[in-house]
Amino acid sequence: MGEEQSFILQGSVSSVLVAFFQSAVLRMIPYSVAAVPLIVLDLIYGIRAAKYRGERARLSTAVRRSMTKTFSYVCWLILATALALSFEVKWIEWVVLGAVYLNELASIVGNYLETKGIHFSYAGFIRLLFKKGAEKAGIEVSDEEANELIRPRDNRGRFVKKQ
Repeated sequence: MGEEQSFILQGSVSSVLVAFFQSAVLRMIPYSVAAVPLIVLDLIYGIRAAKYRGERARLSTAVRRSMTKTFSYVCWLILATALALSFEVKWIEWVVLGAVYLNELASIVGNYLETKGIHFSYAGFIRLLFKKGAEKAGIEVSDEEANELIRPRDNRGRFVKKQ
């Protein structure tokens, strides 16, 4: 392959990749706008939960964790939109980012409830979602699976015994 053909090939590949990433970035914008309040709320309630536990909430730690979370969101956004564009299926974005945002909402709710002295159980939350989904599908699931959604904790994070 000659030098001229190599430049033509490189230019063609570069043009296709730029167009692909441009489409991906444009599709990421609405999801990015949704991620910003989630990150801010997680920061606020994470600091409150740390103070409730008696920990010292340092600004440098909070900023570092928020930056790490922001970077993770960007990676998930890139993955979800690139997969959706590659396979030309919109629901891939919704599933991937829905799982990411649902996890973030669970974290926010867990931190909020912790400041109220209530423990949020991720496993209980998943069981509750499973139970609701099963009910919609016509499958009966006992109420015991949903009972673990919230359990009270003391200010040290230990479970309060059931009475």
